[in-house]
Amino acid sequence: MSVSGVGSNSNSSSTNTASSATNSLTSNYSTFLTLLTTQLKTQSPLSPMDVNSFTQQLVQYSAVEQQIQTNSNLKSMMDTMTSSAALQLVNYVGKSVTAYSDTTKMESGKANWTVNSSAAATDSKVTITDENGGVVYQGSVNLKAGNNTFTWDGKGTNGADYSSSTGAFTIAVNGADSTGKAVTITTEITGKVQAVDTSTKQPYIKVNGHLLPLSALTEVSV
Repeated sequence: MSVSGVGSNSNSSSTNTASSATNSLTSNYSTFLTLLTTQLKTQSPLSPMDVNSFTQQLVQYSAVEQQIQTNSNLKSMMDTMTSSAALQLVNYVGKSVTAYSDTTKMESGKANWTVNSSAAATDSKVTITDENGGVVYQGSVNLKAGNNTFTWDGKGTNGADYSSSTGAFTIAVNGADSTGKAVTITTEITGKVQAVDTSTKQPYIKVNGHLLPLSALTEVSV
């Protein structure tokens, strides 16, 4: 089981922002305290500071102090929540999932996609490219409205055999309905989660050797 980046950099941005805000508030707090004590030292004995004005400044002093403490507590809560969320993602490892994606790797000499079409589309064009963007396969397929399964055996249009390749392949499907209007086509892949990555703000899962955002998941099963 592999888990990448759990608790590493996922909260670095929020931590830096919170620290910056706290530092700024602390600076203002120190400046306010300096000004208040200076004001008390330099006031005229014959014309002391108005009681109401002094009280208001003390209230402001207390409010700033409380805000600094609140910021610190909020940062601790955010760090705890982020760590907890990262640990929850471990539960995805080993689970079978279906997710929106047009990229996958060969499994047992084949690459499989679920192609969802908004309407029936005959002779839809299928193009498969390798990791470098080079076209390795072109063909056609008849799509029904809804889910369709497309399996590529790794045989390239140029006669090359990619069935044992360890690289990733990306599919693109374009089709039109009986009136010639382009249909909406989406692709999904199914596989087991091999790892999770929380090194960025948005968590990722690795399926069939390819990283996918957690938001791409459409189904999770045992």
